[in-house]
Amino acid sequence: MARRSRLVGRRHELTEFEHIWSRVEEGDGQVVLVGGEPGAGKTRLAVEVAGALHDHGVPVLIAAAGKDAGVPYQPVVEILDHLFEHSPCCRDEHSPERDTKDCPLLAGMPYDIGQISGQAARHRSLAVTDTSGDIRRDLFDAVAMLLRRLAEERPLAVVLDDLQWATLPTIALLKHVAGASVDSRLLLVATFRTTAPDHSAALSEQLADLHRLDGVHRLDLEGLDTTAIAEFVSEHAGISTAAARLPASILRDRTAGNPFFLREMWTDVQRRGGVAALRDSRSVPVSISESIAVRLAGLQPEVLETVQLAAVLGESFDVTALVRAGVIGHVRSVEAVDSAVSAGLLEARDEPPSCYGFVHSLTRQVMLDRLPAAQLQVLHAHAAQAFDRGPATAPDLYPRLAHHYLCAQPLGYREQAYRYACLAARQAAHSLAYEDAAGWFERAAGLPATGADEVAQSLFGAAQNYVRASEFARARDIYDRLTGMPDPLTRLQAAMGFEETNWRPGSIDFRAAELLSAAIADCDLPEDDVRLVRATGSLARALAFAGQHDRAEPLGEHAVSLARRTGDRTTIMHTLRTGLWHGLRPDAAGRQMERAEELSALGREAGDQESLCEAAHFGALASYLAGRPADLEKYTRQAQAAAASGRQPFMDYTATCMLQNRAYRRGDFEEAQRLADTALRIGEFDSDAMDGPHSVQLFMIRRETGRLEAVRHLVTGSESHTGRWLPGLLALYTEFNLTDGMRRTLHTLLERDVESSVADARFPIELAFMADAAADLVDFEAMNTVRLLLARYSGSNIVAGQFVAAFGSADRYLARIAEATGDQVAADGLFASALSMDRRMGSDVHIAETLARHAVALQRRGDQTGAAQLAEEARTLAGPIKQLRVLHRLEAMPARVTHDGLTRRELDVVRLLAAGLSNREIGSQLFISANTAANHVRSILTKTGTTNRTQAARYATDHHIV
Repeated sequence: MARRSRLVGRRHELTEFEHIWSRVEEGDGQVVLVGGEPGAGKTRLAVEVAGALHDHGVPVLIAAAGKDAGVPYQPVVEILDHLFEHSPCCRDEHSPERDTKDCPLLAGMPYDIGQISGQAARHRSLAVTDTSGDIRRDLFDAVAMLLRRLAEERPLAVVLDDLQWATLPTIALLKHVAGASVDSRLLLVATFRTTAPDHSAALSEQLADLHRLDGVHRLDLEGLDTTAIAEFVSEHAGISTAAARLPASILRDRTAGNPFFLREMWTDVQRRGGVAALRDSRSVPVSISESIAVRLAGLQPEVLETVQLAAVLGESFDVTALVRAGVIGHVRSVEAVDSAVSAGLLEARDEPPSCYGFVHSLTRQVMLDRLPAAQLQVLHAHAAQAFDRGPATAPDLYPRLAHHYLCAQPLGYREQAYRYACLAARQAAHSLAYEDAAGWFERAAGLPATGADEVAQSLFGAAQNYVRASEFARARDIYDRLTGMPDPLTRLQAAMGFEETNWRPGSIDFRAAELLSAAIADCDLPEDDVRLVRATGSLARALAFAGQHDRAEPLGEHAVSLARRTGDRTTIMHTLRTGLWHGLRPDAAGRQMERAEELSALGREAGDQESLCEAAHFGALASYLAGRPADLEKYTRQAQAAAASGRQPFMDYTATCMLQNRAYRRGDFEEAQRLADTALRIGEFDSDAMDGPHSVQLFMIRRETGRLEAVRHLVTGSESHTGRWLPGLLALYTEFNLTDGMRRTLHTLLERDVESSVADARFPIELAFMADAAADLVDFEAMNTVRLLLARYSGSNIVAGQFVAAFGSADRYLARIAEATGDQVAADGLFASALSMDRRMGSDVHIAETLARHAVALQRRGDQTGAAQLAEEARTLAGPIKQLRVLHRLEAMPARVTHDGLTRRELDVVRLLAAGLSNREIGSQLFISANTAANHVRSILTKTGTTNRTQAARYATDHHIV
């Protein structure tokens, strides 16, 4: 990339870059995403910035993603190769001391960068250290570490052009480097197209996720304005700016300010006589494509054929490859390239020139679009044959060969296309570029005349890599297709794969169970065959997700028993994993913890992060249910570690939900909100399944912080039940005390077959909401039904699957029902038991809730002293965390009297009164209403014998209250 002429326009963007660079120099790493339509000048702006920085002695590394490259991390590899080819970091490789001199740039890396960069491999490095256990993360960490090292001595700029053609793993690497460089003197600039078809939804999601990081800026380039175009015309036509305004206006109308269109149009105008030709509308090409076609038509046949072959080779190419793929020999090929450069189609990418590329990618695209299909196939065949060296072919050529042979396969290259597509897929998987691997396997499977075994093998490879990339829907579609294959064992493997992709996003249906049942019956395998044992475990889990818990649990137990008999650890781990999903009832918590512990031990031995994450998830749920805080914390840390190593969105989602609920229980509602939103973003692999849990998480937070009031006016209590989640509607009615709606919805829920739902992951949420409503309504029939359901949780906590919601001790709900039915002795005992559990779990939110509920009960009985004591403790906990639900419940509750005649709450009020606050401001500070604050002020005046606020303030000072 070179600055061929002065940049016109873009003053705002250049000023923005100046501000951003000043932050980089201060050690605040920055990322700039430059977007725009094709030809908008993204690359030109990046080159201008890079050139200016280089002129000031700043090292700049530049690479561009190639549309057809297919090489994992291709632009990053280009940067690494260039860096280590020219790096003076250690002695010259031809020096006799070269083998004893370690490269300081590579020292202490968690990954051997030489495995992806041939030039880095020529530098001696120390042994890999401090690995995380996850190869892909180690690679990302190593690249980030390298760039940070380069930026230590002086600021560094890295430019990645045409990000829209970068593979998803490359973008993931860019995101990782951006996140790891916030405190370094590193500037990352990435350009990308913002228009279809080059800009995909996947790219939008990745860039949006990247944009959430600190120090990330986005510049979307629009067309040049008339003033900027006038500068362009003035410079290139040699006329004054004033004289250039009229042709600039015409050019602006006809090109919309697109710099590429402008440049191409100007080239055409000059060829037709200069500025005067603009007056003749016929002199302007109907489209840029036709303009390029006119220029191509003037080429000699050999030059045109060479440019066509160059277009097939890629965005850039080296002369050696062009010569090998062509038919006109070295000398004539070089002459043809020189002619194309003179025509403005190609440009040299290095010096002395050996690598060339198209001046603009649109030129290459127009070239490819205009080639007849048959001719295009022939050119791809020539390109493939030029690179193919059989067994001696270098692995980094596999993607390129796969692409060329796949395009040429109608000419009889099906076998080569299949072989190299599979080789490219395996290389991509080895490089942790799972999405790329899946794509190559799918292309291999889609080749015509491919045998059933090859199709199945390729599709299984594609599905497995989509699972690794957490693209469950795409993997599920492939497995579904494979269930129609003729071989019964293939169908069995496919049915297991389908079930594996079904449970992760929590899909509830019968299809997985049906597929597995049919496949198991068709295979007729002996009982001790590990394939049958694993399939049986998968079927048990599928039945659980289909709601058939009465069949799922015994079948899961049988699968574990069979697995233990085989002695195969992998099979045992599989059946333990599938057996954990059979519901989480209080009576099964002990067994779940035993299995979670066993699976954790096996997972650690095998290095299986998925097993460790699942074991942690269920171990944590069982620990919370049983009231074992130390085990809960242990499994929370295990889930975090497994998710960090496994690098799969589903594992990240599970660990994030656990952290979100921990923040909620501690009363850190702001952090709980942030983590809930983070979990939703992570759960985009199945957004439909994650919207429900996210809504529950937000409801729980807003309920405690008083933010449900914002929707009170929208809820009447007479809403239709159709299409609504009734437990959520009931909870909303309960918070707003809409008794008619509460009663109607509660009885609708209890009229169902409730017993069939008790094993569902969401049932604990329903149970807690129904218990609150029944107690508030003092509905004896409903309370009796709910009490029987709650009794199973007596002495335990209530929690929903994946920690979407935790409600603290079940005994609090039982205490409320006992109080409502008049059994005060039982109520006091249950409140005490609940408080003991909540304190043991360290949950401030639930401790405050239990204290407040008990205080209200004592006040209704007339025990004002006991009520005031509990209310005071509840306020002490709820106040700092702004748990308004509790504070509002205690507004009418008298506080315990202090030694000087003022209650503790009145002391709080008089301090604020002395500070000059109004009743409204006092209410805001203490989370009470202005009327309640006024009542406290009147009481203070009476007790202190003062007649106004000024005297009360003086009283507070005289008595050392303030």
